[in-house]
Amino acid sequence: MAAFYPVMLNLEGRVCVVVGGGEVAVRKVQSLLDVGARIWVISPQLHLKLAALAESGQIAVHQTAYKSGMLAELEPLLVFAATSDAALNQQIVNEARSIGALANAVNAQGEHDFMNMATIERGSVRIGVFSGGASPELVSHIREQISDLIGVEYGTLAAWLGEARTAVQDKIASQPERAALWRRVMESSILDTLREGDIESARQAFEQIIQETVDRPL
Repeated sequence: MAAFYPVMLNLEGRVCVVVGGGEVAVRKVQSLLDVGARIWVISPQLHLKLAALAESGQIAVHQTAYKSGMLAELEPLLVFAATSDAALNQQIVNEARSIGALANAVNAQGEHDFMNMATIERGSVRIGVFSGGASPELVSHIREQISDLIGVEYGTLAAWLGEARTAVQDKIASQPERAALWRRVMESSILDTLREGDIESARQAFEQIIQETVDRPL
């Protein structure tokens, strides 16, 4: 089994191609739209949801059977081979690789340069679960377990930490001291207070910890 390198990709404005027009293609397209990719769909038939997205201008479509050379014209970063024909999917993977694109074939025995992970999103916090394709059921189980542990409070705290980061970096030059400050935040009662729904008290406690650390003599 291939070893995969975990990475988050910035696909804002980058071209991604989905070859296929069924339910699987719909899922791939929706996840790509969520991160701002420029999407081309190649398929002679389109799911009603894909047709609606094309009609509204959210995606571009070549409503035709895939032909050799189409990927080279589009210059994609990612290619999803999402047809019901395993041989065609392999052809698409091969052609994607020949132009330097990364490819994913959706069929069980298809080849992959990358694979999607099941994710849990809490604001800007995203947790991915991946089994290397060994067991989707195990992935679902792990996702449920993590989802019960990591609630929306982590997304709220992540937003606050992002807001405070620049000011803290300006005031505290030492990385170990900044790390100690963030640990103090994490080890405080802030997350528990957020879980209880008392956002105002949690915010006050957060700002107090930041202020006490930033204002103290260094």
